Amino acid sequence: MSIIANLISAFSLLSLPILSTQVIETGYAEINQEVYLSKTLYQPNAPYRLNNNSLGIKITAQSALIVDQATGLALWQKRPAEQRSIASLTKLMTALVFLDHNPGWNESVKIIPDDYLEGGRIRVYSGEEITVRDLFNASLVASSNNATMALARSTGLSAEEFIWAMNDKAKALGMTGSNFAEPTGLDPANISTAEDLVKLAKEAFNRPEISQATIQKKYNLSVLNVDRNYTLENTDRLLNSYLKVRAGKTGYLDEAGYCLLSEIEGPAGQRLIVVVLGSSEELGRFQEVKALSQWAFDNYRWPKN
Repeated sequence: MSIIANLISAFSLLSLPILSTQVIETGYAEINQEVYLSKTLYQPNAPYRLNNNSLGIKITAQSALIVDQATGLALWQKRPAEQRSIASLTKLMTALVFLDHNPGWNESVKIIPDDYLEGGRIRVYSGEEITVRDLFNASLVASSNNATMALARSTGLSAEEFIWAMNDKAKALGMTGSNFAEPTGLDPANISTAEDLVKLAKEAFNRPEISQATIQKKYNLSVLNVDRNYTLENTDRLLNSYLKVRAGKTGYLDEAGYCLLSEIEGPAGQRLIVVVLGSSEELGRFQEVKALSQWAFDNYRWPKN
């Protein structure tokens, strides 16, 4: 790599806010760092690598994947088929199943004690009556676990039927490395792979109800049976970065580490799906998705239509 190219690469990374990741150059990759070797048939509209030696980004995430949204071509990967607990990324599957059984956005649901799970975020409270629309947004914006439980209950499905529907949809999407045990992600038995989560993202983020909910920085929720309002803040800090985020969902459990699944739009309208699983720090997952996205935009070119 030339001196000028090295300087450009270094500058592009240093310009990323609070970025601690670094470019891996040929010959310096760690053993566990994988570089994607495409097995996909040639597609004339697919992005292509520029002539450089960058192998990607050194990250703390245990598993990661960058995929071109339009063609499904993987641009970079790290242990993409490794099964891992996915924490609140589970809520994207819950949202999809809910949309299949939506009783009506304006239907009222009362929060009950059984909606509480130990360790869950408390955003709405027992006895409060809340619309289905507000529960849906509380689940995806603030990752509220009791709102998610109430949302699943609003469908009229039993707990067992809802879990069955989640796994049935995963099977239909070709998510062969995934299993869902409950709707919120608090159970570490909710597992998937980076490869499967890209499939989930393509389906979920294609639904405007989901994508639009996830990119709201704040959401105002009103309780119907008492004079009470909440302002819920989005858990996705990428919404405050320079990247154009089209959709996304965060997740965290001790067993899962810090997780993030995002759809990012590039300067020329190209779109990436980026997933990191098991990042070591809360802010680290956002930094790593930023760095991976920038690396892909810097090192690939998309044909002009």
